[in-house]
Formats: sequence, C-alpha cells, structure tokens
Amino acid sequence: MALTNEEHPIPDFEIDHKDVFAQFLLKNSREILFFLNLMAKRRSIFTAYINEGQSFFLTSIVAVDEATGTIFLDPSHAEENNANAQRARQITLVANLDRVKMQMRLPAFRTSVSEGQQVLTAPIPEAILRLQRREFFRLEPPIASPILCQLASEEADGRTKTFELHLSDISGGGVSLTGPTEIAAHFPRDRIFQQCRVEIPGEGVIQVNLRVRKTVEMSERDGQHNLRIGCEFVSLPGTRLAFIERYIARIERERKARDSGLAD
Repeated sequence: MALTNEEHPIPDFEIDHKDVFAQFLLKNSREILFFLNLMAKRRSIFTAYINEGQSFFLTSIVAVDEATGTIFLDPSHAEENNANAQRARQITLVANLDRVKMQMRLPAFRTSVSEGQQVLTAPIPEAILRLQRREFFRLEPPIASPILCQLASEEADGRTKTFELHLSDISGGGVSLTGPTEIAAHFPRDRIFQQCRVEIPGEGVIQVNLRVRKTVEMSERDGQHNLRIGCEFVSLPGTRLAFIERYIARIERERKARDSGLAD
C-alpha cells in the first residue's frame, strides 16, 4: 500500500525552486544521458513521489533507450502504487548518487514489457537537478601518485607562458596548486586560466577552467617558501565533475582499506 502524508510529511522539492537552484540544473542532453545511464548501471534507488508527494514508492532505472527517448523503471510490488503512478499529474524522482541529491520531474508512467518483465516507462527528462552544494570534501592526493596541472596564460608582451604545478588538494569545487613564490605575479585574484590540463593517475586527463581566488605564501619544514594558489572551477561540466568525484571516492576507499588492514 502506498504511504501517504499521514505517515510521511510532504516534501519540499528543490527542483520546484528554480530561481534558487538554477545553477544545479542540468539541461544538456549529453549530461542528462550520462547520469541516467550511470544511475541505471549502479541501480540507484529512487523514491518516486506522486504529484506533490501525497504518496510514494521505491524504484530504480532498468535501462535507458536513447533512440526512443525512453527510460524504463522497476514497477512497485504494490499494484496500487503502479496504478496511482499511471494516473498521476506528475512524478518526482529523488535519489542520491555519490552523496549528491538527484531530482527529476516526469509525467505519468506507462506500463510496458522489457525482456519479458513488466516495467514502467517515461520520457527522458528535459532536466535533472544535481544538488552539489559548495561544501565540497577536499582530498590531498597521495604523495606517491601526485597530480600535475598545466596552465598557460598570455602575458602582456603577447607571449604565452606555461606553468606545470602540483595539486596540493582537489575537490568538486576547485583545486589548490603549489609552486615557487616567484610566480605570484602571474596569479592575481580572479584571473581565469582556460583549458588547464589536469592529469589524474589511474583515471586520465581532463581539461578545466580555473579562476584564482587567493594566493598564500607557505613556509615548509625545511625552511623553503612555496606559493599556495587556491582556484575554483569555472563552468565545469557535470561529466568532468563526476570524473573528479570518482577519483576522490577511489582514493578514499583505498585509504580506508589500508587503515583497516584490508588492502593488498
């Protein structure tokens, strides 16, 4: 039997507040398909809220048919839920992917059969809310596998100057770079570096745009001074953010395995 608002409070969906959460809305079809396929592969559990959330049930994406623009979902074990979903004015799917809230708005479900199994179907959504907030977890890369970032800038004399700096930490919001203090003049606040090349061991290479937020001179234990450059990502596509989050999650798993004595 479907749960109602008598047992569960009616949720306030962030996707309904586009003026507040517009920056988290994905509308690019390639990004939408990327995350739909990723959630299908992981069989992410969704809560399907019917209309304003008067009732809900759990489901997951079985498959994504890009050719027909259709997603296939597991039906509820309770036929009442499936019937309500087919009569619904709208359905809101909510899930968590790598601790990031995902929301999408769909019309009433239809029923179909896929590979001999009954499924619910809906059109691929036009937008997905990916609520990645600013409180990003920051990771220090392993010393044995450092991350390098190549940046290039056009100087006042028209020449292009290239820098190759180590990352001291990385998150979904940006990076901190470390370099010699004499390069400080090339990294003023709010300067934007386009198409920076970040080489992540075990994952690959991505290009990102970086905006300098602050620079700090740091004293090391050996008495040397280095420059710490804090940068934020600019217009980072969702697929590249997922790439970074996958790396952070992998390193954290490896560290926890070593700490628990389970690593090879």
